[in-house]
Amino acid sequence: MRTYILALTKYGIVAVILAYTILSFYLLLQKDPKKIRLLTLVENGLILLFQLVSYFTLYVALGESRYMLFALLVMGAFFAIFLLYQTLYYHANMLLFNNMCLLLSVGLVVQSRLSFDNAVHQMMIASMGLVITFVVPLFRRKFYLLKTPRYGYAIAGILILAVVMLLGATTLGANITYTIAGVTFQPSEFVKIIYILFLASTLRDVRDFRDFLFVAVFAAAHVLVLVGSKDLGSALIFFVVFLFMAFLATGEWIVLAGGFGMGFAGAFACYFLFAHIRQRVQAFVDPWSLIDSIGYQITQSLFAIGAGGFWGVGLGQGKPSDVPFVESDFVFAAVCEELGQIVGVCIILVGISCFLVMLGLAAGFADRFYRLMAYGAAICYVFQMFLTLGGQTKFIPLTGVTLPFISYGGSSILSTLIIFTLVEVMCILRGEKIEEVQRRRMRLKQRDAAYRRRYSQGEYRQVGGEYRQVRQTGYVSSSERRPVSRSAGNGYRAPADEEYYDD
Repeated sequence: MRTYILALTKYGIVAVILAYTILSFYLLLQKDPKKIRLLTLVENGLILLFQLVSYFTLYVALGESRYMLFALLVMGAFFAIFLLYQTLYYHANMLLFNNMCLLLSVGLVVQSRLSFDNAVHQMMIASMGLVITFVVPLFRRKFYLLKTPRYGYAIAGILILAVVMLLGATTLGANITYTIAGVTFQPSEFVKIIYILFLASTLRDVRDFRDFLFVAVFAAAHVLVLVGSKDLGSALIFFVVFLFMAFLATGEWIVLAGGFGMGFAGAFACYFLFAHIRQRVQAFVDPWSLIDSIGYQITQSLFAIGAGGFWGVGLGQGKPSDVPFVESDFVFAAVCEELGQIVGVCIILVGISCFLVMLGLAAGFADRFYRLMAYGAAICYVFQMFLTLGGQTKFIPLTGVTLPFISYGGSSILSTLIIFTLVEVMCILRGEKIEEVQRRRMRLKQRDAAYRRRYSQGEYRQVGGEYRQVRQTGYVSSSERRPVSRSAGNGYRAPADEEYYDD
């Protein structure tokens, strides 16, 4: 009986994730707000169903009731999140929010399989981050203040990274973590946020090469400090974010071409400067001949991905612990082994869906600051996904970058949640602005109809303290209204908005 249940739940998980992925891309094409709202509710149900089936599978496979108790906690928290967020923020992009919640759910399920203690810690961090997603939009009317610090962002970011380079703890040869009051975190994850704000607030005002060069110097300082810390994965993300944001701000292809040239030159230099980079390249070129040493990680990752097949071996049925650092750097291998390659592809597609949503939102912003910030968030997220997935599948050398929302790590989850929240705030502001414009147009249309009705009835209206008769030749539509002086005959012109209306 247990075998049948595990087989059914295995296929059930794949079916739920596949249905969600198809629905997420279908929603990208929808324009009707009512239909979008209904379909996002269906997505909420699929996420909760995925959580229920996954934790029930772990309970059956491993025989521990704590998985079902944890499932009730997770499902209750996410149900409350869905209800409150849609109630409080009507204009939020629920597709982006739901994608974020699905990826968080996959991360919690996989971490529960690998280490229950890690899953509890991951849930605590995710809960803290989701509280931030609720609180930050409440201050959206002050969002324009983010434009002000400009180079203050850059100075703060460089100083934080420099402190980590000099005083931070060494992890796998790189100075990437720092401890305050017993709490260890990765500052570069949070510096990414202020780095994007710095680029958006400065590149929007670039007028000539001198302005651009000034911004580029500060951006290069971030990258060089990260290289000095040997955190080359983060350095690569910072460089690519600057490169594409600069290209979008200037529209000059020479910026993109020159940036790629400098990037290749920098990568070539790092190959000779850092021994661990040479080892990663060697493991990438021929991991099989080095399977007992530096090629062990990537080969075990490939074995795990291949062992899962399309449908996976089932939660609790694989051997993900054979892969070193499976909970962080190689979590995608665990996903493919136990949940299947179909689920792995769906996770990639959901990430691409997030990227497309953010690009679409960015294109709709008239304010260059908001547009560049949304572009920067999209590029940062999708490139980080590319680095970690490419490394685990032997598409590119390993970079040590984590998979957003799924890998174990509080700093990564919190920083990515904040980035997504900033995009959601901009979406809410845009939706409220559009609604305000639509309401104003409706009022003008109604008043225009009132003018026509009163004109046809030959009524008198009070204008500027005088009563004037509406005449056939005196009427104009509300879109053409303009004030008239008291000395202007008997012809009537509808007054301008600021004269006649109090809105």
